[in-house]
Amino acid sequence: MPQRFTATENAFDKGIEKTSPKQGAKLAGEWVEELRKADFTGAKGLASELERLEKLLNEEEPDGKRVQDLLRKIGEDTAKAADRAEDEKIADKVRKLAEAMGAKTKAKAD
Repeated sequence: MPQRFTATENAFDKGIEKTSPKQGAKLAGEWVEELRKADFTGAKGLASELERLEKLLNEEEPDGKRVQDLLRKIGEDTAKAADRAEDEKIADKVRKLAEAMGAKTKAKAD
């Protein structure tokens, strides 16, 4: 999973708008595979949302508004997952991804 974080962080750091729809679809698909195997509350829902994103991005002409709305929803759900994470290092990485997708996050309280 660390490679997934790195690849996704890089895409957002460079400017997600510079990532081609096909590259975005590939990233989303890779996350779907990981999340299908994950065992935490919300993993299956995130996988389903990412599958929808992957399909949208693989369309001949992806609808930018639908992609943006779905990314925002995925960001919000990713932030919720970060709040439930037990490993603080992973939680921090997940929060960073959520923020990159436009979600507001909070630091995990001890």
